[in-house]
Amino acid sequence: MRQRGLAGRLVFALALSTSPMALQASTVVPVPGASPGTPESLPDKFPTVPQAPPGAPNILLVLTDDVGFGAASAFAGPIPTPNLERLRARGLTYNRFHTTAMCSPTRAALLTGRNPHMVGTGVLTDFAIGAPGYNGMIPRSAATVGEVLRQNGYSTGWFGKHHNVPNGPFGTAGPQDYWPAHLGFNHFLGFIGSDTDQFRPVLYRGLDAVIDDKQEPILDQRLTDDAIAWIHQIKGEDPDRPFFAYLAPGSAHTPNQAPSEWLSRFRGKFDGGWDVIRAQTLKRQIAAGLVPRGTRLPPWPDYVPRWDSLPAAQKAFHARQMEAFAAQLSFQDAQFGRIMDELARMGIADNTLVIFIEGDNGSDAAGSPRGSLGEGGEIANKRLREEEHVALIDSIGTSAGHSSYGTGWALAMSTPFPYYKQIASHLGGTRNGMVISWPERITQPGLRTQYHFVSDIAPTIYEAVGIVPPTTVDGVAQQPIDGISLAYSFKTPTAPGQRKTQYFEMLGNRAIYHDGWI
Repeated sequence: MRQRGLAGRLVFALALSTSPMALQASTVVPVPGASPGTPESLPDKFPTVPQAPPGAPNILLVLTDDVGFGAASAFAGPIPTPNLERLRARGLTYNRFHTTAMCSPTRAALLTGRNPHMVGTGVLTDFAIGAPGYNGMIPRSAATVGEVLRQNGYSTGWFGKHHNVPNGPFGTAGPQDYWPAHLGFNHFLGFIGSDTDQFRPVLYRGLDAVIDDKQEPILDQRLTDDAIAWIHQIKGEDPDRPFFAYLAPGSAHTPNQAPSEWLSRFRGKFDGGWDVIRAQTLKRQIAAGLVPRGTRLPPWPDYVPRWDSLPAAQKAFHARQMEAFAAQLSFQDAQFGRIMDELARMGIADNTLVIFIEGDNGSDAAGSPRGSLGEGGEIANKRLREEEHVALIDSIGTSAGHSSYGTGWALAMSTPFPYYKQIASHLGGTRNGMVISWPERITQPGLRTQYHFVSDIAPTIYEAVGIVPPTTVDGVAQQPIDGISLAYSFKTPTAPGQRKTQYFEMLGNRAIYHDGWI
């Protein structure tokens, strides 16, 4: 039955004077009975197509994989990321931004604005169990930012990794309820699970497998090509419709692979070893103001050898593994730069909100102190002998190798913090660099030191767009959003941080932050 009158339309407009961006939206999506305003006597009214608020920005959200705080040059690390540096130069750099220390929980919190355990993702979906907070199933009561934006007039696209499909009967045979197409994304090209081969990726477009045995172009380039083509399509068909593009490359998760010309760029760059790289990184971080003066490196764990104690052959093996990681991350940065260049060429860069999170957790130590040539195979089956590693050194970084660097490099890539991925009790697992750029609204670049968590991204996007997070989505009442918008920090560098408390828990190791203490 068609509802009549303003009351039946359930359309709400709300302006919050305390917010830098005016908010206007329905608190129920889709809006019931909305019409284009034709006379009530006409029986053939068409529903209104959702429209974004006037001036709403395009949004590019980027989340890389397994990149510690001290890896990228944009955060004073040893790996060149000139395009992220370029974004930093015109945007805001957040040096106290936090993730969950593991992939699936970070991504669930990012997409929903809720704490990971509140959306069933307290651990990797691979480890899900039938217990509250750990079943791996994002509930319908926590609609994703893609779904909310889609129902507020955005075109939504997802490119890359999706590690939030729970185990069990949720594959291609269905039901595919947890795939991007059912999480609010009109377009998807990517892979399901923790990782995929860069040269032989297992990809899906929408809900269907991509049948393709080509090794070129490499995955990160494929994702970028598709994202650019999708943006062209959206703007070609409806220039005024904003887009939300979520770019989630598999890099720099294992396998660490890159085109041969990029591998060659890093030959010999890490021969000095992890002790030297770690010290050099801290020195640059202090000089850049990313960490306070007087910051000291944490103690070196006794289960990881010092570089100088290694035989020459092992030094060569570990250096080559780091070269592959660096080549992969730097190549990924170049692909991001292609998107930024295209937005500028199209004349839409100024009103594009770019949120770039460098890492979904800290650096990865799963390769063990010895390093690995196949994270899944060597962990699940048996470790290769050191002489076997050395004999296979030329496969590292290529289509024939599935390299995962050793714990020594993981510690160096988390500089200046202790530990790494999975350790939610320490900042090496949870502290990641973030850059936000929006030239039309953020005109004074600089450093931001307010404490924030990954669940804060969704409410930040909502405030930037000018919409109220809905209380009902597709008839399902929505649970409270745990994150807080960090838009208050856009214009005021010294604004007091508004997040006072945040918990962390991963596989039993845990911490709680409160008002400056952890």
